[in-house]
Amino acid sequence: MKSILFSLTLMFGLLGALTAANACACCGSWQVVNVAKWDVLNIRSGPSTKFQIVGHIPPGAACVSRHKECRGRWCRVSYADYTGWVNVRYLRWLP
Repeated sequence: MKSILFSLTLMFGLLGALTAANACACCGSWQVVNVAKWDVLNIRSGPSTKFQIVGHIPPGAACVSRHKECRGRWCRVSYADYTGWVNVRYLRWLP
């Protein structure tokens, strides 16, 4: 019985550690916020809505890389295979 309890304790401990690791897979990057569930955040070819849409990011998506280049409230980002510009009001830092 002690062996079974030890095995279960070990199994659930490892499961908890893996869950915590997955939850933080995108720590140190940016997440999309303030975008409705039915909408997307457009990635544009330049720093304003006047530029062409070159891609999009789904609401709540994480692992967005923000480049150092910014102009006003617009910053260059990379997400999946897309690189372009988004308004920073739609990004939140994931520490």
